[in-house]
Amino acid sequence: MNGGKGFAEIEVAALHSRACTPSLVAAINQPGIYAISLAPSSVLPGIMAGKDGLLYIGMTSATLDARSHFRHSHSGFSTFRRSLGALLKDELGLTAIPRGAGASASNFRNYRFSDIGEQALTGWMNRNLLMAQAAVAANVAELEMRLIAELKPPLNLTGWPNPQRAALKTLRAKCADEARRQRT
Repeated sequence: MNGGKGFAEIEVAALHSRACTPSLVAAINQPGIYAISLAPSSVLPGIMAGKDGLLYIGMTSATLDARSHFRHSHSGFSTFRRSLGALLKDELGLTAIPRGAGASASNFRNYRFSDIGEQALTGWMNRNLLMAQAAVAANVAELEMRLIAELKPPLNLTGWPNPQRAALKTLRAKCADEARRQRT
């Protein structure tokens, strides 16, 4: 411990020192962790952000650049984007659609938004969120779990007893139901 701060606070303080708008995040072709926070004076309806606006902590054992939620073409492969879109659905006028063709349950559960909705979501993210990342040489999954358990980011649905989980899961279920109805 350092000055009474916990491990996660020290790690996130280091991440926050690197926080920037998503367009300025440097490509890191190594495994690592990342933190996504609300920009100062930004608000995410329906959720109580963590300390310093913290929303989400994630990791990748591949490359951080490949794991950018800001560069995904759609939300079907990003839990973070699906949660964010569920919260912003009414504000941004998003329509949930199946992730892909076919009747697989994962195409509905892992819904995406219409192309115009995905663009609106990415635009909102670029205006209202900050991202920080750090390469991690070893034990990246262990570090992620320690950070989640200690800092309790509200959009992480596992790794801690999140009191906002049920409400967020309800919103996501509504999007999945809408995607199921959109099937053609």
